[in-house]
Amino acid sequence: MAGLASAEFADAMKTYYLSPLNDQVVRAKVLLDRLEKNSEDVEGNFAYIPVMTGRNPGVGSRKDVAGSGPALPTAGRGTYDAATFKMAIHYGRGQISGPVMRASKSSSGAFAKALDVEMKNLMESLPENLNRQITAYGHGRVGTVSANGVTAATSVEVYSTSHFNAKIGDRVVMGTIASGTLASAASRTISAIDRDTDVSAVASTTKHKITLSGTVAASFTAGTNTLYFGGDGAGTAPALGDISFAQEMYGLQSLVDDGANAADEDTAGVAAEFLDASLSWGSIDRTTAANVDWRAQVLKNPDSAGTNRALTVSLMEQAFLTALVVGGASEKSIEIYSNAGLWATFGALHIGDRRYNDYQETLEGGWLALKFNGRPFMFDRDLPRDMIFFLDMSKIFLLTQSGYELMDDDGSVLSRVSNTDAYEFTLYRDVQLGARNCKSHVRLDDIASIANIEANV
Repeated sequence: MAGLASAEFADAMKTYYLSPLNDQVVRAKVLLDRLEKNSEDVEGNFAYIPVMTGRNPGVGSRKDVAGSGPALPTAGRGTYDAATFKMAIHYGRGQISGPVMRASKSSSGAFAKALDVEMKNLMESLPENLNRQITAYGHGRVGTVSANGVTAATSVEVYSTSHFNAKIGDRVVMGTIASGTLASAASRTISAIDRDTDVSAVASTTKHKITLSGTVAASFTAGTNTLYFGGDGAGTAPALGDISFAQEMYGLQSLVDDGANAADEDTAGVAAEFLDASLSWGSIDRTTAANVDWRAQVLKNPDSAGTNRALTVSLMEQAFLTALVVGGASEKSIEIYSNAGLWATFGALHIGDRRYNDYQETLEGGWLALKFNGRPFMFDRDLPRDMIFFLDMSKIFLLTQSGYELMDDDGSVLSRVSNTDAYEFTLYRDVQLGARNCKSHVRLDDIASIANIEANV
């Protein structure tokens, strides 16, 4: 039998993997799966979403004037702005050796089997990374190095907010970003994570020990330097555009924000890469009074912001009603999300109600949801451990230019690795998180969990 031609290898990859990927792999994570159902196609590098910032003032009641009738209100018009969303570009690269390819040249089926492990791994990794980004802020921060700094030649201890979702195998860059310039040691790969298990502590005291694939630079400064996702793993200091700093898509923590929480994040230097200098969302400045409808609702601990408090039904009701009354959300479109620990905490509040059939349900996609006020409450392991999100799903969506695609712009899916008997393939997707309204979303902050289920994951 004649061996497979290069084009046939490419066809085999698309036949065996690409179609199933778009149908199945997107279901690997809860939030990504749910938002895939709210997708809008985009052409070009930017998406422009019209946003109403003010009502038409041309309304009013008048008294009938005998003989002439009531005077009409002065005609008015609403005020509008355009939210601008820059598309985020996401890649995943895999490799197969030349000997493996030659050994499987007899048929596309044999080639598919040889490629199976690497392709499936990449097909899981890219959607998993996108789901992580959806739950984050947008700047790709892992955490800030603690005062203890370097704990061993290859280990660092990092402060972290509640949102720590680095995983073994992730590449990180160690450095300080200022004025659009990256001062960094070479990128490293995370080989081990010792996670903090104190879920009731103030966020700024939370620490995680990360073991890396190489030594930490002597110039790395404790308490000031930051870890970011990204880097090429080649042992050289990467350029700013090669890391995730402000290159990732917008996440829920930046969407569900009232414009006053930038200080909660490590945002130094971020303005150089975001669309504007004010850390606005979708290019609209939420700090101005005119754009009040572009602010989400953030409910912090009123006694001590940053200090976690016990979850109660009253707090859940406050957040739910804030979404309805203040935000104008539709009751039927609200969905509630947290990490697994807070989801279990909510479940414990209602342990006596589990006999009722409407306490939980299984949603499309197989996701198990508890219920609050008749609305689904789901967990995603990537979400912060002290926040519960009340999302108006009719006002949030994914902006997409493509599904998951194999790069073949030069006519070949497989590219020869220079000076190596190996071939690379690249999976990509252009996608961004978008919204028509921010006000209808609510974030319940500073909530303690009964258990840190993610501690040893």
